[in-house]
Amino acid sequence: MIKIELCCGLNCLAHGGQELLDILENDEKYKKKCEIECVNCLDECGNTAEKSPVIKINNKIYRRITSDFLMDLLDRLISE
Repeated sequence: MIKIELCCGLNCLAHGGQELLDILENDEKYKKKCEIECVNCLDECGNTAEKSPVIKINNKIYRRITSDFLMDLLDRLISE
């Protein structure tokens, strides 16, 4: 099971986090293989657009993550 913690602080949601959350909550492939948690804040973006959105996947922090990067990364992890 892939453990995902998505920062759902206002800054991260406003800068792409909502799109990531929508993908994680609505794609059956990810819902089956991932434990998804929306957390208040990961304290990693410094409340700036330059570092957000932030997501933690299997205890590794990713900043400025895009939906394409997220899906590519998760697809690789699922196939391992």
